Amino acid sequence: MAPILCIDNLDMEERIQLASVGKQTHTFHGTWGYLHIPNNDLLKSLNPDELTLDAFHHALQQVALLDINPQMFLPTSCPSDDYALVWKSQIARVMHKYVATPTDKRSMLPLNPPSIEPISPKKPVIQMLRLTDESNNSAEGIGQVMESLQRQSGLEPDEFFGRLQLMDADLGTCQIFNAIRMLRIPSEHCEHSLNNILMSLGAAHTLWNIAHTILTHHFGNSNAMDDLGVWRYLEALGIPPEKVIQKKDFTKMLDYMEQVHEATIWYCLREVMGKHDEVINEELPVIPTAEWNEIVEQCYLRFCTHDARRQAKSAPQLFNLLNRMQDFST
Repeated sequence: MAPILCIDNLDMEERIQLASVGKQTHTFHGTWGYLHIPNNDLLKSLNPDELTLDAFHHALQQVALLDINPQMFLPTSCPSDDYALVWKSQIARVMHKYVATPTDKRSMLPLNPPSIEPISPKKPVIQMLRLTDESNNSAEGIGQVMESLQRQSGLEPDEFFGRLQLMDADLGTCQIFNAIRMLRIPSEHCEHSLNNILMSLGAAHTLWNIAHTILTHHFGNSNAMDDLGVWRYLEALGIPPEKVIQKKDFTKMLDYMEQVHEATIWYCLREVMGKHDEVINEELPVIPTAEWNEIVEQCYLRFCTHDARRQAKSAPQLFNLLNRMQDFST
Protein backbone atom coordinates (compact mmCIF):
# COMPACT_ATOMS: atom_id res chain seq x y z
CA MET A 1 0.00 0.00 0.00
CA ALA A 2 1.42 3.35 -1.03
CA PRO A 3 1.73 6.13 1.58
CA ILE A 4 -1.27 8.46 1.68
CA LEU A 5 -0.70 11.79 -0.09
CA CYS A 6 -2.19 14.97 1.38
CA ILE A 7 -2.06 18.12 -0.75
CA ASP A 8 -3.45 21.64 -0.50
CA ASN A 9 -3.12 24.83 -2.49
CA LEU A 10 -0.99 27.60 -1.03
CA ASP A 11 -1.10 31.28 -1.96
CA MET A 12 1.71 33.57 -0.84
CA GLU A 13 1.96 37.27 -1.59
CA GLU A 14 5.23 39.15 -1.79
CA ARG A 15 4.13 42.71 -1.10
CA ILE A 16 6.30 45.64 -2.16
CA GLN A 17 5.50 48.80 -0.23
CA LEU A 18 7.26 51.16 -2.65
CA ALA A 19 6.63 49.74 -6.11
CA SER A 20 8.92 50.61 -9.00
CA VAL A 21 9.97 49.21 -12.36
CA GLY A 22 10.94 45.59 -11.80
CA LYS A 23 9.71 45.66 -8.21
CA GLN A 24 6.02 44.87 -8.04
CA THR A 25 3.80 42.91 -5.69
CA HIS A 26 3.61 39.27 -6.78
CA THR A 27 1.32 36.45 -5.71
CA PHE A 28 2.64 32.90 -5.73
CA HIS A 29 0.16 30.10 -6.41
CA GLY A 30 1.55 26.69 -5.56
CA THR A 31 0.83 23.32 -4.00
CA TRP A 32 2.08 21.99 -0.69
CA GLY A 33 1.73 18.51 0.74
CA TYR A 34 3.12 15.60 2.70
CA LEU A 35 3.24 11.81 2.77
CA HIS A 36 1.42 10.00 5.56
CA ILE A 37 2.98 6.57 6.05
CA PRO A 38 0.40 4.08 7.45
CA ASN A 39 1.00 2.60 10.88
CA ASN A 40 2.48 -0.91 10.85
CA ASP A 41 -0.14 -2.19 13.31
CA LEU A 42 -2.88 -0.96 10.98
CA LEU A 43 -1.29 -2.60 7.95
CA LYS A 44 -0.97 -5.92 9.79
CA SER A 45 -4.71 -5.89 10.49
CA LEU A 46 -5.57 -5.49 6.77
CA ASN A 47 -5.69 -8.07 4.01
CA PRO A 48 -3.02 -7.14 1.40
CA ASP A 49 -5.10 -8.75 -1.37
CA GLU A 50 -7.83 -6.16 -0.77
CA LEU A 51 -5.45 -3.20 -1.15
CA THR A 52 -4.49 -3.75 -4.78
CA LEU A 53 -5.51 -1.62 -7.74
CA ASP A 54 -7.55 -4.49 -9.21
CA ALA A 55 -9.46 -4.91 -5.94
CA PHE A 56 -10.14 -1.16 -5.92
CA HIS A 57 -11.56 -1.19 -9.46
CA HIS A 58 -13.65 -4.27 -8.64
CA ALA A 59 -15.10 -2.52 -5.59
CA LEU A 60 -16.04 0.51 -7.71
CA GLN A 61 -17.86 -1.74 -10.17
CA GLN A 62 -19.88 -3.26 -7.33
CA VAL A 63 -21.05 0.17 -6.18
CA ALA A 64 -23.35 0.42 -9.21
CA LEU A 65 -25.14 -2.73 -8.02
CA LEU A 66 -25.51 -1.59 -4.42
CA ASP A 67 -29.08 -1.26 -3.15
CA ILE A 68 -29.33 1.89 -1.05
CA ASN A 69 -31.68 1.46 1.89
CA PRO A 70 -32.76 4.56 3.88
CA GLN A 71 -32.15 2.54 7.04
CA MET A 72 -28.41 2.84 6.34
CA PHE A 73 -28.57 6.54 7.20
CA LEU A 74 -30.74 6.27 10.31
CA PRO A 75 -29.03 6.40 13.72
CA THR A 76 -29.19 3.42 16.04
CA SER A 77 -29.97 3.55 19.74
CA CYS A 78 -26.29 3.46 20.77
CA PRO A 79 -25.24 6.67 18.93
CA SER A 80 -28.38 8.37 20.28
CA ASP A 81 -27.32 7.54 23.84
CA ASP A 82 -23.82 8.84 23.16
CA TYR A 83 -25.23 12.03 21.65
CA ALA A 84 -27.35 12.64 24.75
CA LEU A 85 -24.19 12.44 26.87
CA VAL A 86 -22.45 14.87 24.51
CA TRP A 87 -25.37 17.29 24.83
CA LYS A 88 -25.36 17.11 28.63
CA SER A 89 -21.60 17.68 28.77
CA GLN A 90 -22.00 20.85 26.69
CA ILE A 91 -24.78 22.12 28.96
CA ALA A 92 -22.77 21.22 32.07
CA ARG A 93 -19.72 23.06 30.77
CA VAL A 94 -21.73 26.26 30.18
CA MET A 95 -23.42 25.84 33.56
CA HIS A 96 -20.09 25.48 35.34
CA LYS A 97 -18.40 28.30 33.41
CA TYR A 98 -21.08 31.01 33.40
CA VAL A 99 -24.01 30.17 35.70
CA ALA A 100 -23.18 28.32 38.94
CA THR A 101 -20.78 25.82 40.47
CA PRO A 102 -21.75 22.70 42.48
CA THR A 103 -20.74 22.09 46.07
CA ASP A 104 -19.31 18.64 45.33
CA LYS A 105 -17.60 18.47 41.94
CA ARG A 106 -16.93 14.75 42.28
CA SER A 107 -20.61 13.85 41.79
CA MET A 108 -21.42 16.50 39.19
CA LEU A 109 -22.27 15.62 35.60
CA PRO A 110 -19.11 15.35 33.47
CA LEU A 111 -17.93 18.48 31.66
CA ASN A 112 -16.29 16.54 28.84
CA PRO A 113 -18.07 14.33 26.30
CA PRO A 114 -17.55 10.55 26.41
CA SER A 115 -14.88 8.93 24.26
CA ILE A 116 -16.44 7.60 21.05
CA GLU A 117 -14.19 5.50 18.82
CA PRO A 118 -10.96 7.23 19.93
CA ILE A 119 -8.13 7.27 17.42
CA SER A 120 -4.63 6.07 18.20
CA PRO A 121 -2.53 8.61 20.12
CA LYS A 122 0.64 7.44 18.38
CA LYS A 123 2.61 10.11 16.56
CA PRO A 124 2.08 9.76 12.78
CA VAL A 125 4.99 9.24 10.44
CA ILE A 126 4.94 11.96 7.79
CA GLN A 127 7.38 13.14 5.14
CA MET A 128 7.10 16.67 3.83
CA LEU A 129 7.04 17.28 0.09
CA ARG A 130 8.73 20.14 -1.68
CA LEU A 131 6.64 23.23 -2.35
CA THR A 132 5.86 23.34 -6.06
CA ASP A 133 4.84 26.23 -8.29
CA GLU A 134 2.12 24.11 -9.94
CA SER A 135 -1.33 25.21 -8.77
CA ASN A 136 -4.13 22.68 -8.30
CA ASN A 137 -6.94 25.17 -9.00
CA SER A 138 -7.31 24.26 -12.69
CA ALA A 139 -7.50 21.14 -14.86
CA GLU A 140 -4.10 21.87 -16.38
CA GLY A 141 -2.62 22.61 -12.97
CA ILE A 142 -3.85 19.39 -11.34
CA GLY A 143 -2.22 17.40 -14.12
CA GLN A 144 1.06 19.21 -13.48
CA VAL A 145 0.70 18.54 -9.75
CA MET A 146 0.34 14.80 -10.41
CA GLU A 147 3.48 14.84 -12.54
CA SER A 148 5.35 16.76 -9.84
CA LEU A 149 4.30 14.24 -7.18
CA GLN A 150 5.46 11.40 -9.40
CA ARG A 151 8.87 13.04 -9.89
CA GLN A 152 9.30 13.68 -6.17
CA SER A 153 8.44 10.05 -5.38
CA GLY A 154 11.43 8.86 -7.41
CA LEU A 155 9.26 6.26 -9.15
CA GLU A 156 8.74 5.73 -12.84
CA PRO A 157 5.32 6.78 -14.21
CA ASP A 158 4.28 3.13 -14.63
CA GLU A 159 5.13 2.43 -10.99
CA PHE A 160 3.53 5.54 -9.49
CA PHE A 161 0.34 5.40 -11.56
CA GLY A 162 0.16 1.60 -11.55
CA ARG A 163 -0.63 1.14 -7.86
CA LEU A 164 -3.49 2.23 -5.63
CA GLN A 165 -2.86 5.76 -4.39
CA LEU A 166 -5.04 7.38 -1.72
CA MET A 167 -5.03 11.19 -1.65
CA ASP A 168 -6.61 13.85 0.59
CA ALA A 169 -7.39 17.32 -0.74
CA ASP A 170 -9.91 20.14 -0.51
CA LEU A 171 -13.30 20.16 -2.24
CA GLY A 172 -12.18 22.26 -5.22
CA THR A 173 -9.20 20.02 -5.93
CA CYS A 174 -11.37 16.87 -5.75
CA GLN A 175 -13.88 18.33 -8.20
CA ILE A 176 -11.21 19.45 -10.67
CA PHE A 177 -9.41 16.10 -10.43
CA ASN A 178 -12.59 14.14 -11.13
CA ALA A 179 -13.37 16.46 -14.04
CA ILE A 180 -9.99 15.98 -15.72
CA ARG A 181 -10.17 12.21 -15.19
CA MET A 182 -13.57 12.10 -16.92
CA LEU A 183 -12.14 14.08 -19.85
CA ARG A 184 -9.32 11.54 -20.29
CA ILE A 185 -11.64 8.52 -20.54
CA PRO A 186 -10.94 6.19 -22.30
CA SER A 187 -7.17 5.88 -22.05
CA GLU A 188 -4.92 2.82 -21.93
CA HIS A 189 -2.02 4.73 -20.35
CA CYS A 190 -2.13 4.67 -16.56
CA GLU A 191 -0.31 8.00 -16.19
CA HIS A 192 -2.92 9.61 -18.45
CA SER A 193 -6.11 7.99 -17.13
CA LEU A 194 -5.30 8.54 -13.41
CA ASN A 195 -7.53 5.57 -12.58
CA ASN A 196 -5.28 4.48 -9.74
CA ILE A 197 -5.96 7.55 -7.59
CA LEU A 198 -8.76 7.85 -5.04
CA MET A 199 -9.12 11.54 -4.24
CA SER A 200 -11.20 12.32 -1.15
CA LEU A 201 -11.79 15.22 1.20
CA GLY A 202 -9.38 15.53 4.08
CA ALA A 203 -10.77 15.51 7.63
CA ALA A 204 -10.19 19.23 8.20
CA HIS A 205 -11.78 20.21 4.88
CA THR A 206 -14.75 17.95 5.55
CA LEU A 207 -15.35 19.57 8.94
CA TRP A 208 -14.82 23.01 7.40
CA ASN A 209 -17.42 22.48 4.67
CA ILE A 210 -19.98 20.98 7.06
CA ALA A 211 -19.52 23.75 9.64
CA HIS A 212 -19.71 26.49 7.00
CA THR A 213 -22.90 24.99 5.56
CA ILE A 214 -24.51 24.88 9.01
CA LEU A 215 -23.45 28.47 9.75
CA THR A 216 -24.72 29.73 6.38
CA HIS A 217 -28.05 27.95 6.84
CA HIS A 218 -28.71 29.64 10.19
CA PHE A 219 -26.93 32.96 9.53
CA GLY A 220 -30.03 34.89 8.47
CA ASN A 221 -30.32 38.29 6.77
CA SER A 222 -28.41 41.03 8.57
CA ASN A 223 -30.26 43.70 6.54
CA ALA A 224 -33.62 42.70 8.05
CA MET A 225 -33.98 43.96 11.61
CA ASP A 226 -36.76 41.47 12.35
CA ASP A 227 -34.51 38.54 11.38
CA LEU A 228 -33.36 36.44 14.35
CA GLY A 229 -30.55 34.55 12.66
CA VAL A 230 -27.07 33.90 14.01
CA TRP A 231 -25.90 37.32 12.81
CA ARG A 232 -27.89 38.95 15.64
CA TYR A 233 -26.15 36.80 18.26
CA LEU A 234 -22.77 37.61 16.79
CA GLU A 235 -23.55 41.32 16.84
CA ALA A 236 -24.67 41.10 20.48
CA LEU A 237 -21.37 39.38 21.34
CA GLY A 238 -19.41 42.19 19.68
CA ILE A 239 -18.37 40.08 16.67
CA PRO A 240 -18.74 41.60 13.15
CA PRO A 241 -21.13 39.18 11.39
CA GLU A 242 -19.78 39.89 7.90
CA LYS A 243 -16.32 38.62 8.89
CA VAL A 244 -17.58 35.33 10.30
CA ILE A 245 -19.46 34.18 7.20
CA GLN A 246 -16.36 34.54 5.01
CA LYS A 247 -14.79 31.15 4.41
CA LYS A 248 -11.23 32.16 5.21
CA ASP A 249 -10.31 31.36 8.81
CA PHE A 250 -11.43 27.86 9.77
CA THR A 251 -10.48 28.12 13.45
CA LYS A 252 -12.13 31.49 14.05
CA MET A 253 -15.33 30.35 12.36
CA LEU A 254 -15.63 27.37 14.73
CA ASP A 255 -14.75 29.56 17.73
CA TYR A 256 -17.50 32.04 16.88
CA MET A 257 -20.02 29.23 16.35
CA GLU A 258 -19.07 27.85 19.76
CA GLN A 259 -19.57 31.27 21.38
CA VAL A 260 -23.05 31.59 19.85
CA HIS A 261 -23.88 28.05 20.99
CA GLU A 262 -22.71 28.74 24.54
CA ALA A 263 -24.68 32.01 24.69
CA THR A 264 -27.83 30.16 23.62
CA ILE A 265 -27.33 27.41 26.20
CA TRP A 266 -26.73 30.09 28.85
CA TYR A 267 -30.09 31.65 27.97
CA CYS A 268 -31.80 28.25 28.21
CA LEU A 269 -30.25 27.59 31.62
CA ARG A 270 -31.44 30.95 32.90
CA GLU A 271 -34.91 30.11 31.58
CA VAL A 272 -34.93 26.79 33.44
CA MET A 273 -33.77 28.48 36.65
CA GLY A 274 -36.26 31.36 36.23
CA LYS A 275 -33.54 34.00 36.72
CA HIS A 276 -33.92 36.21 33.64
CA ASP A 277 -34.86 39.19 35.79
CA GLU A 278 -31.97 38.80 38.24
CA VAL A 279 -28.76 40.81 37.96
CA ILE A 280 -25.79 38.86 36.59
CA ASN A 281 -22.86 38.78 39.02
CA GLU A 282 -19.27 38.08 38.09
CA GLU A 283 -18.91 35.76 41.08
CA LEU A 284 -20.76 32.53 40.37
CA PRO A 285 -23.07 31.21 43.11
CA VAL A 286 -22.51 27.79 44.69
CA ILE A 287 -25.52 25.47 44.76
CA PRO A 288 -26.03 21.85 45.91
CA THR A 289 -24.74 19.30 43.43
CA ALA A 290 -28.07 17.49 43.18
CA GLU A 291 -29.80 20.75 42.23
CA TRP A 292 -26.98 21.59 39.81
CA ASN A 293 -27.35 18.24 38.04
CA GLU A 294 -31.14 18.57 37.93
CA ILE A 295 -30.91 21.96 36.20
CA VAL A 296 -28.69 20.45 33.51
CA GLU A 297 -31.10 17.53 33.05
CA GLN A 298 -34.13 19.83 32.82
CA CYS A 299 -32.36 22.06 30.29
CA TYR A 300 -31.61 19.03 28.14
CA LEU A 301 -35.20 17.75 28.31
CA ARG A 302 -36.80 21.15 27.59
CA PHE A 303 -34.57 22.34 24.75
CA CYS A 304 -32.37 19.56 23.36
CA THR A 305 -34.54 16.51 22.71
CA HIS A 306 -36.61 15.43 19.74
CA ASP A 307 -39.79 15.77 21.80
CA ALA A 308 -38.90 19.37 22.62
CA ARG A 309 -38.48 20.23 18.94
CA ARG A 310 -41.72 18.45 18.02
CA GLN A 311 -43.69 20.35 20.67
CA ALA A 312 -42.19 23.67 19.49
CA LYS A 313 -43.47 23.38 15.90
CA SER A 314 -46.37 25.69 16.68
CA ALA A 315 -43.90 28.44 17.73
CA PRO A 316 -41.67 29.22 14.70
CA GLN A 317 -39.10 31.29 16.60
CA LEU A 318 -38.59 28.64 19.28
CA PHE A 319 -38.61 25.84 16.70
CA ASN A 320 -35.87 27.55 14.66
CA LEU A 321 -33.85 28.17 17.82
CA LEU A 322 -33.99 24.50 18.86
CA ASN A 323 -33.06 23.36 15.36
CA ARG A 324 -30.07 25.67 15.32
CA MET A 325 -28.97 24.40 18.74
CA GLN A 326 -29.26 20.85 17.41
CA ASP A 327 -27.05 21.66 14.40
CA PHE A 328 -24.49 23.70 16.34
CA SER A 329 -24.16 20.97 18.98
CA THR A 330 -22.66 18.65 16.37
